[in-house]
Amino acid sequence: MAKRPTFIAAPQELKRKAVNFKRGFSLKLEPEAVKKLELVVEKATDNFTIEVAEKLKQLRLALDEVAQGGARGVQQMREIRNVSLDIKGMGGMFKYPLLTAFAKTLNDFVQGMNDPSDIQLDIIGAQIDALYVVMANRIQGGGGATERELLQVLQMAVQKYKDG
Repeated sequence: MAKRPTFIAAPQELKRKAVNFKRGFSLKLEPEAVKKLELVVEKATDNFTIEVAEKLKQLRLALDEVAQGGARGVQQMREIRNVSLDIKGMGGMFKYPLLTAFAKTLNDFVQGMNDPSDIQLDIIGAQIDALYVVMANRIQGGGGATERELLQVLQMAVQKYKDG
């Protein structure tokens, strides 16, 4: 027969350290606290923009090296995969789901790709350009009809040219 679990009550000291366990706590922030939080969010958004700009630059440089051919091509394709995955993960946190969608399309396209054809290089370049457009225009949310159409076209290109 299985042994029954034993529940141990939390020590009184731990209860006292918890957020005012008797009265609860107020979710109403003072205006000064709200301003501090807004500054933190603004700074985080600025840092996000700077970080994405650096990652886009990395993508462009890696693509240029792949296009030139040579021994570093495979390594640079790995860089494109890694950086596109990073961008994919970052977009949603800062209300840039369109950035995430374009980065996902790019990442899906380059998975397992080491020696892209010329048309594949063009598609990778178009996807990187789309990422630049989203950030340059600070397109938050899903974008408009044009952006959704571009995403759909890139997704179709991925399906059609994934294997060469």
